[in-house]
Amino acid sequence: MLSVLHVWEIVKKMTLVAKKEVFYTGPIGIAGYLTGIVYIDRNDPKKAYKELCKTSQIMATHKTKIWIYPEGTRNGDYSKMLRFKNGAFAMAIAAQKPIIPVVFSPMYFINHEKMIFEEGHVILQCLEPIPTEGMTMDDVVNLKERVRNVMEKAYVELSKEVQSSKTKDIMFSPSYNIIK
Repeated sequence: MLSVLHVWEIVKKMTLVAKKEVFYTGPIGIAGYLTGIVYIDRNDPKKAYKELCKTSQIMATHKTKIWIYPEGTRNGDYSKMLRFKNGAFAMAIAAQKPIIPVVFSPMYFINHEKMIFEEGHVILQCLEPIPTEGMTMDDVVNLKERVRNVMEKAYVELSKEVQSSKTKDIMFSPSYNIIK
């Protein structure tokens, strides 16, 4: 969530897609709802797909960018990315809008089991846009794999970079280097 707040300032008109359980996390969920976050029910794929289609229409009409985590969940294994879900790619094709892959270096300073932040450094890299113009729903899987391959390559490079330059200059707050 912190990552979104830092990027929101740069990207401007953007919303986020999150699992519906986030809505029930107290003030964060309500604030998300009030700012236009789209909550989807991952346990009901048909309902989630309809919500994503509706969101793609809103995205096109209001010229809004959508921030989606294509893995669909947090990944505690920093050695690799998880398998991507189809929803984000179907949505981009439906709206005929490009995908702008954004890759974060591994966040080794987050302990998911204890739910705490330690000192740490993150590198964020925005990759070249991947067009979807002319694609159909038959292209979802190929697009998903293409985007994942590009992101995986960048993730490996960022992993090496962040491991070789671990810094301890920020106390309990991650720092972000945004590479465009």
